[in-house]
Amino acid sequence: MSTTKTSNSVEATLQRIIETPEYQRLLNELQNNSPVISISGLVAGSARALAVASLQRETNKRFAVVTQSTRDLEPWERDLSFWYCALSGKDRCDNELLVIPASESDPYAGVSPHAQTLEKRAVSLWRLRHQKHDIVLLTARALARKSVSPEEIQNAGTVLRLNAEHSPETLAEKLIATGYVREDPVTAVGEFSSRGGILDLWPPGNDAPVRMEFFGDTVDSLREFDPETQLSTGQLRVIEIPPMHELPVMPDDFRLWAEAARERWQDDRFARSLRDRTAFADEGEAFPGWEWLIPIIRTANSSIFDHLGESVLVIDEPGSIEIYLGEVYENLAQRYSEIDQADDIALPPEDLYLSIDDLRAQVQRRQRVELRTLGRSAARQDQDLALDAEAPKLQIGRGRGTRRPTFLFPIADPATEVEWQSQSTMRYHGRVADLAADVRRESEDARTTLFVLPSLGVAERITEILAEYQIESRLSLTGETSDTSVLTPAVVTVGRLSSGFELPGARLIVHVEVDVFDEKTDSVERRGTGADGRRQKVEGKKRRSK
Repeated sequence: MSTTKTSNSVEATLQRIIETPEYQRLLNELQNNSPVISISGLVAGSARALAVASLQRETNKRFAVVTQSTRDLEPWERDLSFWYCALSGKDRCDNELLVIPASESDPYAGVSPHAQTLEKRAVSLWRLRHQKHDIVLLTARALARKSVSPEEIQNAGTVLRLNAEHSPETLAEKLIATGYVREDPVTAVGEFSSRGGILDLWPPGNDAPVRMEFFGDTVDSLREFDPETQLSTGQLRVIEIPPMHELPVMPDDFRLWAEAARERWQDDRFARSLRDRTAFADEGEAFPGWEWLIPIIRTANSSIFDHLGESVLVIDEPGSIEIYLGEVYENLAQRYSEIDQADDIALPPEDLYLSIDDLRAQVQRRQRVELRTLGRSAARQDQDLALDAEAPKLQIGRGRGTRRPTFLFPIADPATEVEWQSQSTMRYHGRVADLAADVRRESEDARTTLFVLPSLGVAERITEILAEYQIESRLSLTGETSDTSVLTPAVVTVGRLSSGFELPGARLIVHVEVDVFDEKTDSVERRGTGADGRRQKVEGKKRRSK
């Protein structure tokens, strides 16, 4: 007797993952709190994201995925968002996935981090404190950077409720201190204006600005409004106002910094550099690069680990991250030395970043999953070669730095190793007849093909092409329910993935648009080496305009 399930075809297709022995072993190790779990064989980034999303949903633990740099966040975010929604049967998963960036600019260049980075980091830390997020994405630098404490980031923001008591003057001062800009009228995120008992504000995460009316210090009205017409569009009972940067700074803080800076850098050689900053600070104004110098009065003793709590660390290519952070620490030490020799003021790296020893200790305290393309055996050989390369018998020309291995994710640590094989998919370059033949052949072998395509129009096009070759398929969107009692050879859905892949053990093939039509998208290169010893490159392609 057949039954109708209240899920969709995409969700039902992905249940094949859970049935594999590799998945069950990983799930068991995670639930038993094994300290280190190493996964090899998952070459494609989208395959890794599927594994991470499915394991997180099953264990209900928060996962913190660590990538090497900011450029790796976008494909990870795109892939995780799609798989999380697909596995949970949702069309949007904005609240379940959180990205925490970190500035990759030179802290000794005399410039502030990019405003967008400061905003996104502060808002993410605020939301991490106030909301439940299942997956957190962050970079290696974000892992190493010192930060404000969870309590400080909570106090930096504000939650306003209707009929609550809150001084509008105090609120305006706090907005300025946390990075909001006074503009009238308010036309963009991060702006506010005040006149009498009315305060307009556009906080991050809101689709429209909010007008707050005060009766004395009582919040009398909260309304969203159209910034063009100024007309109200909806009533609110509560509004969250996250900070635009994580460290609130008032004019008096800059004046205090100027006094402390003169005491710290008393030597005459720093006079010019100091004067360039104190000319602003004495007036209570910010100056370029103040974020890297303010710790002399506002010491940052916390790190991202205090915000993550007991999250499971998921490390994408630990070997690459170790090398990258080793270079970061070496460059920081070298740049600080250069700045000091140039008679410029700066703080040493240990005031801005965790030491390697402290970072290693924090990593060791948490359960972690390592995603290593070739496994720990190959990583051990790479580590031995790296150690030999760092100690040459003869140095010619400029001396080498004092870089030493970081050993953040030691190969010597006992670990459970699981090989979960994935394969690259065929590129058809528009040869739809070959594609149809392969889908039919795969169906005869009890394998299912899932097409993940960037728009409904492209998804419908693929469905029509398959029908022309008498291939039964089902177009199913992740947020809808459908009858899944009858499986079809192919399932077509709408979403964005960085690449296609095949999981032989799960009898699942995933295709993206570039696999079929060979149309150009952005190129994404994996950091690990593939099974053939060459770098794995996912060539994404952008659809040509029509």
